Amino acid sequence: MSKIVLKNATVMTEQSFKQTDVLIDGPYIAKIEGEINESGADVIDCKGMLVLPGLIDAHVHFRQPGMEQKANIKSESAAAALGGVTSFMDMPNTFPPTTTMERLNEKKSIAARDSVINYGFYLGGSEDNLDEVKRADPHEIAGIKIYMGSTTGNLLLDDDSALMKMFAAAPTIVAVHCEDNGIVNANTKRAQEMYGDNIPFAMHPIIRSRDCCVKSSSLAIEVAKATNARLHIMHLSTKEEVYLVAPYAKGDIHSRQISAEVCIPHLFFNESDYARMQGFLKCNPAVKYEFDRRALIKGLRSGVISTIGTDHAPHELAVKASSNYLKVASGLPSVQFSLPTIFELFKRGEISLEEGIKAATINVAQRFGVEKRGSIKEGNFADIVVVDPRDRYTVKAEDIISLCQWSPFVGSSFTCRICHTIASGNLVVKDSQLCAEGGQGQALRFNP
Repeated sequence: MSKIVLKNATVMTEQSFKQTDVLIDGPYIAKIEGEINESGADVIDCKGMLVLPGLIDAHVHFRQPGMEQKANIKSESAAAALGGVTSFMDMPNTFPPTTTMERLNEKKSIAARDSVINYGFYLGGSEDNLDEVKRADPHEIAGIKIYMGSTTGNLLLDDDSALMKMFAAAPTIVAVHCEDNGIVNANTKRAQEMYGDNIPFAMHPIIRSRDCCVKSSSLAIEVAKATNARLHIMHLSTKEEVYLVAPYAKGDIHSRQISAEVCIPHLFFNESDYARMQGFLKCNPAVKYEFDRRALIKGLRSGVISTIGTDHAPHELAVKASSNYLKVASGLPSVQFSLPTIFELFKRGEISLEEGIKAATINVAQRFGVEKRGSIKEGNFADIVVVDPRDRYTVKAEDIISLCQWSPFVGSSFTCRICHTIASGNLVVKDSQLCAEGGQGQALRFNP
């Protein structure tokens, strides 16, 4: 691993943007100062570009093991690197589900061999693995993931007593998917009675309604308060949930008991997009209404919502292209356009660049206790992305690197070209092209 000097850089530090050079020595940021001349180092001229901390995506589904026809760690980590993401945390709803440390360590072994960026994994909570959760080393796992709504495999946990026990046993942060199955099932039945097999995709935010999200998120908060668990509600999608979380958004992010994430699709799309995108916009929880999207933006700007993720969830093109609402799988591949989307929201004047980048980097590191990552400072791991903020382009189908070969962002225009991505000191994207085969990433270490 050679030394790298980023010359003439406009660097986003923890305090502000500053003009400086950056020296990377091995996996670490060794020096940040005005001018660095290091003999033998690879020099990257960053004039006119922005040097940002690499994004930490705490919410991805890379599908391996068991669903490699959809995606795998090698393909999706490559897509992430091209999207400015240098670390990911993968969800447990694979086949078999990641409900034991043995299975989690098997996923780590795959990532050590195949991932081009850094990696961490959640341990899933189920009805029969309470003892496994109690024994888990909180330094080795991203968190305990609990599905309070429908999911793949046997990970659904919607019994109040079981939830209490799991929350109380969790040795680290509890990350939850909040949707009420009873409400979803009743809404689905009504839609079938009205439309038969021709349910419009615009019904998705009605079937997976705001009530189903609010009821489940309210329950998660009450259980966390009763058990003193640390709670992170994943992918908020409604205005009401922002209000639910607001009273707990006090103090520094790491020490908050209750916090929340918003995901890229809920920040970027709204109900008007279903007519154009049909099943290609179907995800759980549903993308809802413009007033919800604006409330999520406001919650992010005010600090009520502390982190941004993607909920990257690829499916085969054939599974998404069906015109039958009930047969279309839920989930969107988003990770390749995570940073460009944040830039686009900035360009629209909806968020500041600092707000967006911070929520996807340092806030994630602080909330999950990711050691020595999330910001550009001396002594931290060198997880860095260099972007050209002047290059406007429109996404084409052939640009998609995810194994599924489609994206809801095809046709979208962005002004943010990912030029270089560095993960743990390794240059994995150079001149907007992947230049790593896999095995360059490191396992994330957590300090909850």
